[in-house]
Amino acid sequence: MTVPAGVDGLTPQWLTDALGAEVAEVRAERIAADSGFSSLLYRLHLTGAERLPATVIAKLPAESEARGAMDLLGGYRRELNFYRDVAGRAPMATPRVYTARIVDGTADFVLLLEDLGQWDNADHLAGLSMDRARTAVAALAGLHAWSLDPTNSAVVEGFPSIDTPVARDLLVPAFGPGWQVYLDRSGTAVPSEVAAFAERFGEYAPRALAALSERSMLLHGDIRADNMFFYGDRLKVVDFQFASVGAGAADIAYLVSQGLPSEARHGHDQALLREYLGHLANHGVDDYSFDEAWRHYRYAAAYLLVLPVITLNGWDGMPERSRSLCLTLTDRAVATIAEIDALEVFG
Repeated sequence: MTVPAGVDGLTPQWLTDALGAEVAEVRAERIAADSGFSSLLYRLHLTGAERLPATVIAKLPAESEARGAMDLLGGYRRELNFYRDVAGRAPMATPRVYTARIVDGTADFVLLLEDLGQWDNADHLAGLSMDRARTAVAALAGLHAWSLDPTNSAVVEGFPSIDTPVARDLLVPAFGPGWQVYLDRSGTAVPSEVAAFAERFGEYAPRALAALSERSMLLHGDIRADNMFFYGDRLKVVDFQFASVGAGAADIAYLVSQGLPSEARHGHDQALLREYLGHLANHGVDDYSFDEAWRHYRYAAAYLLVLPVITLNGWDGMPERSRSLCLTLTDRAVATIAEIDALEVFG
């Protein structure tokens, strides 16, 4: 099958071949325009064969400069690899995958996924409830434990380390300008020790990345609330463009430090990490001590401040909600770093 250059290429004939059922008509509706930074998302309304789903979600590469950045990071290929090789095998539930294709050597790809429109998409700006955070912690433990099974090592080796030259050379240098945007646009007072850390982020980040690569678990890498869909106590997770290999506590730190409102998270970091380690042990992984995981957690809480901060570099072209989201996530991360004394691990 070919990979369409854009949404106009998702014709009835192409979709018929992709879905294995005749599509007579298709209508594309753009969705998530104010929250998707690196891809284009469409809900496709289909008519045709009786066994055809009424709707599917199509994911295509961005048309902005984000496309180039994701190409450098290998983000599109990571996601395709996850949906093709991990989804449906690991305990972490994802939408059903109808097709996942990419043109070798390019950023041209297409994903057709189950439409989770009847599920509740968590609101990253509002943040997760504690119950939902605990559900996500359990799911992450399942993924991490699955990735340590020797029978899955070949799949895991297809994903890059969390510590890559691209992360050091692309993400870290973008922190400084983004941090200045945060200081200019946020009314939140930054604790002096966090401000000093941010000023020297480029010096500290490589140490954090080295520590977070001491373990070889498959990480989601971007476990944001808006990448989670809930139906009662069930969870399905999407968006694997930052999937990488590293210390499992990095996923937990990102989930808790930025996904939970500060007032909900306050005082619960260690308890949630212990709960995660308990889930790992239930999956047969019992060699990740609390002291080691807590060290990784604190490194990750500090380093992963980079993700909302570098996004602020696109301030002028960002929708208002996206601006509020990045400022809020940075606020939450700063509060966590200060509260858990994360910077102590840097010595």
